[in-house]
Parts: sequence; C-alpha cells; structure tokens
Amino acid sequence: MRMACTSPFPPWTVVMNPTEPGINTADPDFDIRLDQHGHVVLLSLTGRLEGAACLVLQQYLVKMLVARMPPLLVVDTEGLVAADPHGHDILRSANRHAKASGGRMIVTGGGGLIGQEDGALELLPSVDDALAELTGPTHSA
Repeated sequence: MRMACTSPFPPWTVVMNPTEPGINTADPDFDIRLDQHGHVVLLSLTGRLEGAACLVLQQYLVKMLVARMPPLLVVDTEGLVAADPHGHDILRSANRHAKASGGRMIVTGGGGLIGQEDGALELLPSVDDALAELTGPTHSA
C-alpha cells in the first residue's frame, strides 16, 4: 500500500496492490482519492472494493465522519470494477453515522455495483449533482 499526502488534509491517495489469492490482477488495484470542495469531502474510489480494501475505506470514512460537524461526504464509486457485500455494509454504516451527526453522505456512480435494494444509501448520478446538493443554501456554513 502506498499513501501520498501533499497537505494535512486532502487530497490524499491510497493505492493498494492485491496480495490475496484469487484476485484478478488484470483489474485495477484499489485507490482512494480525497478532495475537499468547500465543506464537502469527496472520496473517489477506483478498482476493487474487496477484502483489505474495505477496511482501508472504513478507516477513511471514520476519519472523515469525525473530522467535520456536520459531516458532508460524497463517495464516488464510478471507478469501481468490483465491490463485495462488506464494502456495501461499510457504506450503509457510514451513511447512518453521517445522518445521526446531522450530516449527509451521497454515493455517486457505481453502475449497479452499489445496490439500493434497501434504500439505505442516497444515490445521485454524478459527483457534480452531489456537490451541488451538498453545497446548496441549506448546507452553507
């Protein structure tokens, strides 16, 4: 895993190289990029959200959920090529915590990888839509 940080707050990038047996190395590794847009934090995910990558995502989400009150997060899943059930559970849990803290978390992209069967996630088609939603007048600081 490699992490590059150019400042104390985003953008950060985490790159994971799969070492678990059975992972198709032809698919991209797992990357997280964090960017700040005003009071909104954007987490862009690419690659495979499976195994150890889920734990890394969970650590980043926890840090982002406690770093700002209320937490305003956009999780862009457009670049994911795979996501296991644990990854889905982590996103649902982060969404519950954001709401309980008076904030919001919006998931974008995913092309069906991030299911909405239970209505537990707020989904929008694009990062631009999510940023517009979270930077509107009701969320101004």
